[in-house]
Parts: sequence; C-alpha cells; structure tokens
Amino acid sequence: MKEKSQIEKKAEEKQITLLSTALSEASNAGGHWLNASGKGYPRFYPKGVSVSAFNALFMTLHSDKNGCKTNQFTLFSDAKAQGASVRENEQGVPFLFYNWNKYVHRNNPEQVISRDDYMKLYEEEQKLYKGVHNREIRTLFNIDQTTLPYVDKERYETTLRRYGSAVERGYTEADNRRLHIQFNDFLLRMRDNLVPVRSDGSGVPHYETDKDAVYMPRQREFRHYHDYIQEALRQIVSATGHQQRLAREGMVMKNGVAPSEDAVRQERLVVELASGIKMLELGLPARLSEESLKTVEYWCRELKENPNLMDALESDVNNAIEVINKAERGEKIEYATMRNRRDTSTMQEQMPKHYFVSNEIRQHPDKETKKIVLVIDPQAKTADVILPAGASTEVDNEIPGMNKGRIMRALQKEGIEQVRFYNTDGALGYRPDDSYFAEKMITLARLKNWAMEKLSTLDVASAVKQANEIGFDHVEMIQDDKKRWALYIKPENKSGYSIYPDKEDINRFFSTLKQAMDNIGKVRMELAHKYYALAEVKPDLKVDLF
Repeated sequence: MKEKSQIEKKAEEKQITLLSTALSEASNAGGHWLNASGKGYPRFYPKGVSVSAFNALFMTLHSDKNGCKTNQFTLFSDAKAQGASVRENEQGVPFLFYNWNKYVHRNNPEQVISRDDYMKLYEEEQKLYKGVHNREIRTLFNIDQTTLPYVDKERYETTLRRYGSAVERGYTEADNRRLHIQFNDFLLRMRDNLVPVRSDGSGVPHYETDKDAVYMPRQREFRHYHDYIQEALRQIVSATGHQQRLAREGMVMKNGVAPSEDAVRQERLVVELASGIKMLELGLPARLSEESLKTVEYWCRELKENPNLMDALESDVNNAIEVINKAERGEKIEYATMRNRRDTSTMQEQMPKHYFVSNEIRQHPDKETKKIVLVIDPQAKTADVILPAGASTEVDNEIPGMNKGRIMRALQKEGIEQVRFYNTDGALGYRPDDSYFAEKMITLARLKNWAMEKLSTLDVASAVKQANEIGFDHVEMIQDDKKRWALYIKPENKSGYSIYPDKEDINRFFSTLKQAMDNIGKVRMELAHKYYALAEVKPDLKVDLF
C-alpha cells in the first residue's frame, strides 16, 4: 500500500475523531449518531453539486458537531469569490478529491492514456479503460462558518428553507406522505433490480444469504416509520455484500464456517454507515441499532488502532452505496457469474470459428447416388437438408430423385415442423461453425418413394466439444515484476500465456480464495473461459511473464 502523506494522515485523524465522537455519543442521544436535526444531503454552495457518499458522511458529522443549520459547504476560495470569507479560528473538514487525469487499459497495464485522449474515444472503446485516480485533500467549510449569511442574507435564508433541518424546512404531513411514496418506490426498485424484499411474520428483520432475500416485519411493528426505513436500508446494504456482488468478508461463509467475529463487527459498521448515508439522502436522522450500540467501544478502538480500517470503510461504503444507487436508477444488478457468462458468450461469438463439420458434410451429397445430408434438431423440431444442388425454391429447379416437396413431407411425418434447404456451396451453401451442431443429429439419407431412408450417421461429437468446451491444464493468478496480478492460462494442447484481468475479477478471485475455498475451482474456470475468449479475440493482450 502506498505510504500516506502527512496531509493524508492528518485528514484521516480528523475523520476518525469525528466518527468516533458521533458513535460514542449516540448512546446518550437515543441512538442518533448522524444528522439528528434532519438536514438535507451535503452539497457545494452555491452550485448545488452533490458529493460522494464517504465525503457526505464526514461533511455531515462536521456540520452536526458545529451546530450548523445546513449541510452546504464551500472552499475557502469559493467563499471569497462570493464576496465573503471564512470566519476567524474556524476549522474545516477534510474532503477527499480524486483527480482522474489518466486512464489505463483494463487488460494491458502498460497502455496508459491522458484524459483528453480518453474523451476522444468512442463509448465502446472507453469501456476498455479505467481511470487512475490521484487523491488530493481539500478543506471545506460549512457556510455557517463563513460570513455568507451576512453578505447575502436573502439567499442564505432561501438555502435554509430548502436544505436546512426539518424545522427550517417546515416539515409537514404532506412531506410525510411524499416520504411514504418515495420509499415504497425505492423498495420496488430494489425488488426489481437488486434483492427480493419480502414480508415476514417472525418480527425480526433479517437478510438470508442462502436465499438472497430481505425479510421485513410489517411497518406497524416499528415504533416509528423512520425506524422501519432504516432497518430496511440496513438489510439491503447487507445484500450488497453477497459473495456474487461485492463479496465483503463479513457476509461470506468460508467452507461452511461463519465469518470471524472481527469481520462480522466490521460488516456491521459498514451497514450502519451506509444505511445512515441513505437516510441522509432522504433528509432523515440516522440511529444505531440496539445491537450496534453494544459494539461502539470496539469500533472506536479499531478506528484508532487499525491503520487500514478507514481505507477499507471508504471502499466498502462507497461501493455499497453505488450498487444501491445503480439499482435505484433501474440498472439490474446481476450476479458476477451471470455477468461473466454473458461477457464470455459475447466474446465467444467474436472468436475465430472452426468449420470441420460443415466441411465434412459438403463431401457427402451426391447426384448420382441421390444422397443428401440431414441435420436434425430434435428439441426445436427443425431439419437442415443439404442437397448437391437445387436448394432454391424456383420452379423447375429440382434434381431427379430429390424433390424438395417430397423430402419435406417425409420429414414432417417424422415430427419435423420446419425444413430448410441448402446446397454444398454457392449462395445457398451450408456453412455453420462447429458449435452449431451441438445436440443435433447428422444423418446421410436418400428419398425412397415417400419416406426417408437413413443410410448412416456422422459422429461429430469431438469437433463440437472442441468448439464449445475448452479445457485447461492450469489456471492461476501470478504477479509480474511490478507486483501486478495477471491470470496465467494453459489451455489443453496449447501454449500457456498470461493476461491482466479487470480489478473486479481479481478482487472476486481473492475474496473467494479467502472466504469460500469450496467455490474457488468454479471461479477459476469461469475466469479462464472469459479471458481465453478475450485473448482469442484480441491476441495482443497475451503476455509472457516467464
């Protein structure tokens, strides 16, 4: 891990202090730890630009601590541009700004381009690259820490009415009805795009990993509607940690054994932070659950002693919120396996095709002996009929003894519903690739009176298997000289090579290796097929690390 600068270390210390203080004081505030007054989501003043989840968390904690009336923030320079200034002795809050000025090819780390060059690429080409971020720490000040309320009092009061606390906004019963409609719509989107949310009579809200479903008691069983909302959010955040989604350690069984107690406690903290941020989006206060209140002392100690915890929280919280936000926008959150299968299938369609079977078939139709070839799909009840000539439907284009109408009727008597005619070559030549013949029967036949006489069958199983099922002698993650992870692939009867996988696939490989060893073989083969197909389509991505 890259050594942090002094500025980054001081920023993290301030974040830890803000979070630890809020968590510690929750027990004396009815469990409330974030946005107790119900302010709006943090934004930059006056442009209204929203901020990332993790930044929003600490901006709000800072606003709460200083008794600010809104979550509107500004840079020192922006306040000055508004004709105001930061008041004397005011302390700001660190803001994590990521400067995306370089982009690297997802499967070729040596290929780096500038942001300008990236923006010139077509959308499909842009998908091949990922941003390389450079973190900068900036300091923000709440507008209540500046002279803005005095410089432009009218605009300040307008901002309070729009983004201030529930009292400042004048929260009414109409707002409460809108909240019910808004959250019901949110739950529908979660059900459609992320995880099933079901009613449960046990009275205990929970997320079941094996069934991948959230179970919620009825609303009337909660003391307040806000408690129902946050509990539903907690369970939905838990669902984002599923092995096939973000694979957080505290959510995954390892060889049938539950995660460690430390992992479970860290997962609970992620759930409380992420659900609290979603409450913040709704302009609602966030409370710790009774179970979480018992864990506060442990969290505060870990925040102080574990140097990697804040970075892990930033990643886990932002990723969890992003998954939920995608589902809110209508994007279907598919399992990683389903995405990889679809990607593999798409790339396989672009792979060089093999035509051993069709080349063999074209040798058999014969005018003299009246032989034809039938390719029958029993499931679809279709038949391809390959003739030596005369496949077109034009009048007087029949070969004696090979009348297409009689052939069609003979096959229909055998249960075939659709018949297609082809020649061995030319415009109507028969040339599907080898994978097409999976589950199909290939027969050499000829017309005898009004029936089909089957002469012999062609066994093409080995060719079909070679087209559809690539075997691998070895699949493993290895590191190059620069400590970057690459996937080494050794296909059967071929030379081995390496390819640099997407970060998401690397993370999934190692999370599975760490948490669910019984699934690692399946993940290895899944990635092997995906990156073998990619390397066949784009051979320049292959590298020889040895």
